[in-house]
Amino acid sequence: MFNEIRALDQQIAQLQARRDELFRAKRKEAVEVARSLVEAFQLTPSQVNLSSLSRTRAPTILKRPTTFYDPNRGLAWDGTLTGKGRKPDWIKAAMENGTIEHFRVQIQRANPA
Repeated sequence: MFNEIRALDQQIAQLQARRDELFRAKRKEAVEVARSLVEAFQLTPSQVNLSSLSRTRAPTILKRPTTFYDPNRGLAWDGTLTGKGRKPDWIKAAMENGTIEHFRVQIQRANPA
């Protein structure tokens, strides 16, 4: 009885090895066909619904949204006062002049239905 089990295990291992080899070969063929089609038709990842796949990982720390923005000079500041860096000079000047609110970004939110 144990000999039969060992023989079946060997057959299973052989079949699994054949299956893995065939899978790798077919996968290689599929990749070559896909690459040739993408190149031939000059397709982009978004056109073949692959735009969500990315080789880069999302940043672990997201940047804070801009709180103050000077459209004349294109300067922006996120408004953090947590001791990480210092205030930009243009923000300091606006605070001294009392015009800091002039640079505050107004967030527009959709009205809930």
